[in-house]
Parts: sequence; structure tokens; C-alpha cells
Amino acid sequence: MDQDLLVKEAQKLTRFLDTTKAAPKAVMLVISQETQNWRLWIVPADEAINKQEFYRIVAETISANGISGIDVGSVELSSSKNPAMMAMGSMLRADGIGSSFMSNNTFNGVLLPDGVVIRMAL
Repeated sequence: MDQDLLVKEAQKLTRFLDTTKAAPKAVMLVISQETQNWRLWIVPADEAINKQEFYRIVAETISANGISGIDVGSVELSSSKNPAMMAMGSMLRADGIGSSFMSNNTFNGVLLPDGVVIRMAL
């Protein structure tokens, strides 16, 4: 899928998730160097949310709102304690929905994945 379209769909999903219990405080599209597949890392505002409930909400939101190019299998429930998310949150603040492209970055000794920050409010 075209990267710009994927970013737009991730932004759309973020906007719809904002109205649910899985509202995200951080969203980042990352690309695996090994497989070249995109993953959507989401840190929900309520990090105590049950894993099954999180994925159910994401799947229902994708289905109900015609999100294309992103399926629940490409979404990863992440934590604000993830070293890459911690580093990204220290480096960048983006409370709204945007797109900040990152490539080949290391921050405080943590290699950050190539990708696009949609929201980073950690």
C-alpha cells in the first residue's frame, strides 16, 4: 500500500479510536527492517485495558469505519514502557493527529524504528 495512504488511514483510525475506551496516547507506524511490513503501534491512554478488549475495539472500529490497508493483525498493543516509545516520547511531543516521518534515528542509545509518528503524547 502507498505510504501516504497508509498514513491517512492510520490518522483516520486514531480519530475514531479517540471516541472509544482504546483512545490512544501514542500511535506510530513502524516498518520492520527484516520483512518490510508495516505495523501500527498503539499505546492506549488506559494502559490497564484488557488485551482482548483492546483488539476487539480496534477490529470493530476498522470494520465499522471502512479503514483500508490496516487490519487488526497489523496493529500492536504497545506500552509507554517500550524503550522505543519512551525515547520517542522524550524526543517528540504531538498531542493531536499528525505525521512526523522518522528514519535512522538513535536516541539515548535506543535505535528507533523507521516510521511515521501519528501521535506522541507520552
